[in-house]
Amino acid sequence: MKPVKIAKDIYDVGVTDWNIRDFHGYSTDLGTSYNAFLILDKKTVLIDTVKAEFADQLIDNISKIIDPKKIDYVISNHTEMDHSGSLPRLMHKVGEEKPLFCSKMGQKNLS
Repeated sequence: MKPVKIAKDIYDVGVTDWNIRDFHGYSTDLGTSYNAFLILDKKTVLIDTVKAEFADQLIDNISKIIDPKKIDYVISNHTEMDHSGSLPRLMHKVGEEKPLFCSKMGQKNLS
């Protein structure tokens, strides 16, 4: 999946998993998408990541818009692996020192 411009300076940089056939108990005969959003404003933010095996595709999608190192911070909405699985690889690319925002429960689950 290529990045999709949703609105001015807002992009869907997620990926499509064409091979998954069951997602949380739902039949997914046509696969599913793992959503991640890039917002370019005074600060550049990435909201969520994707399943770990799609980390390279996520980083490639981001790179088509900006250098991933220009991301100022990352927000993790929740820690299921389809949303957070590629966080380690992404943070390595973005810069481990960049802030990662999540809830207290998210912090517990990510550590």
